[in-house]
Amino acid sequence: MKIGIDCRIYGPKHTGIGRYVQNLVENLLIQDKENEYVLFINKDSENDFENLKLKIKNSFQISNCKFQIVFTDVSHYSLQEQLLLPKLIKKQKVDLMHFPHFNAPVFYGGKYVVTIHDLIKHLSKGPSTTTRCTALYWLKYLGYKIVFKQAVKRAEKIITPSQYVKDELIKLYKVGADKVIVTYEGVDNKFQANTKYKILNTKYKIKNPFLLYVGSVYPHKNIERLIEAVKLIDKKLVIVCARNVFRDRLNNFIAQNSAEDLVTFTGYVSNDELARLYQEAEAFVFPTLSEGFGLPGLEAMSLGCPVICSDISVLKEVYKNAAVYFNPLDSKDVAEKIKLVISDKEILEKLKKQGLELVKEYSWQKMAQETLKIYKEAA
Repeated sequence: MKIGIDCRIYGPKHTGIGRYVQNLVENLLIQDKENEYVLFINKDSENDFENLKLKIKNSFQISNCKFQIVFTDVSHYSLQEQLLLPKLIKKQKVDLMHFPHFNAPVFYGGKYVVTIHDLIKHLSKGPSTTTRCTALYWLKYLGYKIVFKQAVKRAEKIITPSQYVKDELIKLYKVGADKVIVTYEGVDNKFQANTKYKILNTKYKIKNPFLLYVGSVYPHKNIERLIEAVKLIDKKLVIVCARNVFRDRLNNFIAQNSAEDLVTFTGYVSNDELARLYQEAEAFVFPTLSEGFGLPGLEAMSLGCPVICSDISVLKEVYKNAAVYFNPLDSKDVAEKIKLVISDKEILEKLKKQGLELVKEYSWQKMAQETLKIYKEAA
């Protein structure tokens, strides 16, 4: 079988979805000796794929795998994506296509599998959730709903990263339960802290002790409540966020609350630097209002960093008893739970131990195996 994968969102610079695609591709190429793969990528990911080629060249495990790379240079969520990408895919004569995000081209007529990571745009919407003008926002939102609905309707199979997303998808779109399959994501076992802490101290002016948040600062991430919480207990907060979207709005909020001395933004950090930050942090705090899976919390646990997070359904599903939960709409409760965890060594050690045990359940290798099985069923 000839399988195409849309890899235009690839690697850690594209946050959670980029990590998902990278780990899916690497593990499929390790495990699958039967099928042929066509990877559609953009030029900005060329270096990431050069590293992939090097891994293949140096690894006996994946030396027998057949794959080819096709450069597309088609932007995400663009008109080109709808009109040009289907032609590029058709030219390769794939038997099955995998779109690892909702944005499957409406005009693509072949068989495909789609991954729906979350339903955040369904739940968090309106002018307050955008930095664009209101008219443009609603126009793009209409396009999103059309593309999303078509992807869900026409896909042979739908992959979700949690039971929560599956249940919500079935509820909203009346999809048959057998069409939607949950494949939990994993934690990279090579995720290690090789950067010395003093380098981070010099580079980012970070001083112990500090709390850590990793992710975007979109409105549904609810960072304002976290800032109010650290202000209440006078704790330093490091925010690792690769993107600047909504950063100005958040900076204004920080200034209004006189919290400039408490909050440090690092921007994009390497895997090594991120691992060191997880290891040095007193705790990872995740105040999100909506998620599809919650990968950063598992990354934190894998490095012995205690997790304190929102008491939303999906995080309880994924993190189980390895986290302390708070009401994300109540900054006082957020502050109290942070204080409870970091001031009690017994709780800290218990969370670290339970977190390290929990992450053993989440494997990229297992996720790739399950995805390959879905490909076979869909074809």
